[in-house]
Amino acid sequence: MKKTLTILTLTFLSGLFSHASDPAEFPATTVFRAGDDGYRVFRIPAIIRASNGDLLAFCEARQGGDASEIDLVLKRSPDGGRTWGRLEVVQESEDFIPLFHDEVPEITVGNPAPVVDHLDPDNPGRIWLPFTLENDRVFVTHSDDSGQTWAPRREITKEVKKEAWGWYATGPVHSIQIQRGTHRGRLVIPCDHRLSDDGVDRGPNGAQAVISDDHGRTWRLGALDETYDDGLNANETAVVELKDGSLYFNTRDQKGEAAGTRGEAWSRDGGESFESGSEEWKAFRPVQGVLDPPVVQCALLRVNGDLILFSGPDENGPSGKGRSDLRIRYSVDGAQSWHDGPLVHVGPAAYSDMVPLDGGRVGVLFEMGQPGQINPYEQIVFVSLDAESITRRD
Repeated sequence: MKKTLTILTLTFLSGLFSHASDPAEFPATTVFRAGDDGYRVFRIPAIIRASNGDLLAFCEARQGGDASEIDLVLKRSPDGGRTWGRLEVVQESEDFIPLFHDEVPEITVGNPAPVVDHLDPDNPGRIWLPFTLENDRVFVTHSDDSGQTWAPRREITKEVKKEAWGWYATGPVHSIQIQRGTHRGRLVIPCDHRLSDDGVDRGPNGAQAVISDDHGRTWRLGALDETYDDGLNANETAVVELKDGSLYFNTRDQKGEAAGTRGEAWSRDGGESFESGSEEWKAFRPVQGVLDPPVVQCALLRVNGDLILFSGPDENGPSGKGRSDLRIRYSVDGAQSWHDGPLVHVGPAAYSDMVPLDGGRVGVLFEMGQPGQINPYEQIVFVSLDAESITRRD
């Protein structure tokens, strides 16, 4: 089902760039709708393009809030996001009951962070899907048929989680495979944690990268942000490979004292360590200005060359403060500076992810609600836009 978004013409300036963006230019296709398929709400989208060209949109299918009964599901599009197939359950929460020896909670399975391994000589195109159980234990599964079937899940908690860490999240956003340089082929999963009891969402925040150098056979911790007292509370994190083979990480600052709501870091060693480029900050440093979402998950995507895209709500958008007004920002110098790009939705909006499409287009999958309302979780929708137009001067 397709829904044309509210028409609103907005003209704005970003440095020397200007955009006149009209969300009506980006008709949205509904992928998941609250109340469908026996689920009360769908949240936490992630999207990849399988080796056969299909788009796979993952999300959490919930019966309530963050700690409710949650399954991990996907829908598939064979035509670049114009139409979407039936809901497929990738991980059913009830299947995890045997792992609980005492009282069984409302089991939460989520935080999808999928990645396609195009460089595995034995299994080209294998999809790896890291995810979490109860925001505590970490698992992976994989598919060799573009997501039609999935291998038995495998727990990797001991390899990628420190004993002092309680809360743990993989992604939630697509992960990456390094395409060039010394670490070509490495899988990099952006993650975060908190110092607390198992699975409890409280305590100091930190971020980490989980990496594999053998096409998913083994996994280990790479870069660690354990600067718990620097005022920047690194949380949900996205990563992109830059043209020179280095990695750029951008993180949600979970209400830290540092200025702004985002932090950024680089890795020159393939995700083994973080560096801020600043003597004052050991891992992530604050980033402000154009990157002005509320406190929320956001996504990164490298399109070509030095063009990097950033998707997320706009705290200074036409709807005002809070989770609303999904906007694309962009960098043409490898994430050194940022500019405002098109506004693709006016109204409630929250988590998002992006994927490259044919013909120089980019797909955006995001949580949204209706203009004039306050609920950003009514639907998860898909829009596509021409990447070249994002940076076009008016």
